[in-house]
Amino acid sequence: MATHFTPSQAHAASHHAAHHHSASAAAAVTATATARLHASAPPPSASAAASALCPPHLLAAASPASSSAARPPVHNPIFVGPGAPWVQQQPQQRTAAAAAAALGPEFRRARTTRTISKRTRGNSGAGALDRGRVSSAAVGRCVDKLLRLAPEDKRALGAALSSFRGELVAPEDYCQVLRELGDRDKSAYRAYEVFHAALSLVGGGAVEKGKLLTATIGALGKIGRPDLARRAFDTGIAGGYGNTVFAHSALISAYARSGLATEAMGVLESMKGAGLRPTTVSYNAVIDACGKGGVDLSVTLGYFRQMLQDGLCPDRKTFNSLLAACSRAGHLEDARAVFDEMIHLGSGRDIYTYNTFVDAICKCGNMELAMQVVLDMEAKNVKPNVVTYSTLMDGFSKLEKYDEALKLRGKMKSLGIQLDRVCYNTLLAIYVKTGKYDEIATVCEEMESLGIEKDTVTYNSLINGYGKQGRLDMVAFLVQDMRAQGVAPSVLTYSTLIDIYSKAGMHGDAFNVYLDFKESGLKADVVLFSSFIDTLAKNGLVECALSLLDEMMKMGIKPNVVTYNTIIDAFGKSQILTEEDPEIGDMGIVGVYAGQIVRAANPATRGGRSAIDVRMRRSHELFFILELFQRMIQQGVRPNVVTFSAILNACSRCNNFEDAALLLEQLRLFDNFVYGVAYGLLMGHRDVWTQARSLFNQLGRMDSPTSSAFYNALTDALWHFGQRQGAQQVVLEGVNRRVWENTWNEFCLDLHLMSCGAAQAMVHAWLLNVRSIVFEGRAMPEFLSILTGWGKHSKVAGSSTLRRVVEALLLSIGAPFQVERFNIGRFVSPSAVVAAWLRESGTINFLLLRNERVQHANLSNLVPRLQALQL
Repeated sequence: MATHFTPSQAHAASHHAAHHHSASAAAAVTATATARLHASAPPPSASAAASALCPPHLLAAASPASSSAARPPVHNPIFVGPGAPWVQQQPQQRTAAAAAAALGPEFRRARTTRTISKRTRGNSGAGALDRGRVSSAAVGRCVDKLLRLAPEDKRALGAALSSFRGELVAPEDYCQVLRELGDRDKSAYRAYEVFHAALSLVGGGAVEKGKLLTATIGALGKIGRPDLARRAFDTGIAGGYGNTVFAHSALISAYARSGLATEAMGVLESMKGAGLRPTTVSYNAVIDACGKGGVDLSVTLGYFRQMLQDGLCPDRKTFNSLLAACSRAGHLEDARAVFDEMIHLGSGRDIYTYNTFVDAICKCGNMELAMQVVLDMEAKNVKPNVVTYSTLMDGFSKLEKYDEALKLRGKMKSLGIQLDRVCYNTLLAIYVKTGKYDEIATVCEEMESLGIEKDTVTYNSLINGYGKQGRLDMVAFLVQDMRAQGVAPSVLTYSTLIDIYSKAGMHGDAFNVYLDFKESGLKADVVLFSSFIDTLAKNGLVECALSLLDEMMKMGIKPNVVTYNTIIDAFGKSQILTEEDPEIGDMGIVGVYAGQIVRAANPATRGGRSAIDVRMRRSHELFFILELFQRMIQQGVRPNVVTFSAILNACSRCNNFEDAALLLEQLRLFDNFVYGVAYGLLMGHRDVWTQARSLFNQLGRMDSPTSSAFYNALTDALWHFGQRQGAQQVVLEGVNRRVWENTWNEFCLDLHLMSCGAAQAMVHAWLLNVRSIVFEGRAMPEFLSILTGWGKHSKVAGSSTLRRVVEALLLSIGAPFQVERFNIGRFVSPSAVVAAWLRESGTINFLLLRNERVQHANLSNLVPRLQALQL
């Protein structure tokens, strides 16, 4: 399907409010904050030791009780957390054991949620102080006239502005004209040209021109054009009226609105270099930019410390920005500390504070705490609004608790709170995910009747939802409707389409969408690059994916953990063909990229040879993975559980124990807690189990998909390399901790959520358990069953890899199970037949697992090979 979009793009606008305090109040609060800055935060206590390993039919492991050190209550014990996140610990407080035994939020799979700040800040921002003055009546008429003119017509814009010269008061009214253009206009060029036209009309004074410059930078920032704001700023510097605290602060805010943290931080440093003293507003804007730009939270908190050291008073906006940064980073405990600190410093909490804190909690999936916060809002006479309920709806939706989300819609109606576009978008996403297509039509009609037009987010939500349902016909219709309605696609629209077509195996369509994006004029982001890298990688084009990784880095776009995980996971999956292979030329993508024809299979290697030994290629790929891992660490990208799973899966595909062991041994240098456990279990070290159970306890605090992915990858690697007994022990640890929901039942085994290695280890453990029941003489149902699923979501229905593996295992051990007649994903057997087979003397030898590898590999001869390889 050819997909073409108009290149225009809508930009959201948000403002930043500045709060001012008296000098005495500032000094008092700053002194308090500085004192707390040097306080000591209590170190987290170690979790309770895990229960001894035991099969589930003998002992149900109790969930380890976790405890954490907490500060004394401030006002409300619900919100008590650890020490303030900006408090710097002394080196002696950080022990190696504490660092090694804790899995931070970075190790979890990334959660995403929409940003709520733009809908809660209101319309305050740069120049807010001037808004208390009533502008001339001519301002509105002047703006109306300017909006009717072409944005690029300099002469007409200048003439229109000059025609109001006798009515507009300089420079205040001219500043107001520019601010209203920022609020009402989507063309940045109009505001930019009006700025130049107004320079000659406000008088020759540097102060008047400086005010005009600040208003212009703020307007261009709101429209989403920080590049033009920078050009205006440079004009002011060259003209001798731009070197002011106000102009610098406005430019920082302009960069912050677009999430350009590096640029914002650069302006702050240049501001200091010019001899200007940053204000609270300046620091607030930088902190806001760091949060929106995804800067490491420690850097963001560093600016807060600088602010205190400069003797400036943090205000509510400061803490709200810090809270938003913690929320975006998924650091709930830090967000809780900021939330508490606002009371300590007398900043108070407003509706935006609560909404941002609720958003942080929802990101971490703790909806019970989120609901408690809402109750606290009401107790503190802060009335929850549409943003509050919209955030809760979104949180429940992401946890697939759709009934709870829909109940909130009913509560909003009972309270008379009108749903906004974001609420409707969330509602549509829920109905798409649950397949309630009649409700989708109803919601769309309701939006239309209320005059709420579908925007890019609405279409993105529908496209993403229908795409996940496999409704590609609806995806095509929505793309056409989006174009017909004149709704500009965003980068996320393209990213979503690439992802949908890639997962559907329509790699040619995904490639075409990427080519359309290249012509759209939009600036690529990490999500789009990651989506297209995923398309290339899944299609076997690992070399092209690596080239695209280099391209995005040259463009200044920093890869994230998803980008690296995608490429790491692709290693070992790429097809290795010779030039004589007849399948070449008929596979996957055929298109032109960077001047070269690309296909779904690469007949050539990175070295340019036509074919190499498959085993050697797989061995080399592990070393490429190591170098990618090193690059992640150098760039400050934290590997997570998906990285771990991808690495272990690549090890499993490698078929070379020595290479896999060497890779894990090298990775221990970066993270001995996680990769040290994997290495020790692979090598058969019994003394690693204490550390392994500590790691499993940490995983117990994460969500189920994160934990199950970890256990699946680990058991796959152990099973693949012959550590069968170790794989079974890991599986039983997972069962005791209920990693796989509803998997273990005495007479029915459900393997849907398990990997092939974990499933095979589980079958052995389950049959041993059934054997104990048989010899105890306990009653059993008429039939026993093993569920695997039949691959209805596979590209070829019925081609479930798990089903085939389990079927082969049952056949190899002689288990008397047969595929059920009307369900090919279910193996059944009469219990009497299974009991007779289990009583046979030789059966126990098939069921007891052993570690095939009894000697440790000598890895010293492989180190030179590692050092010689380059990615």
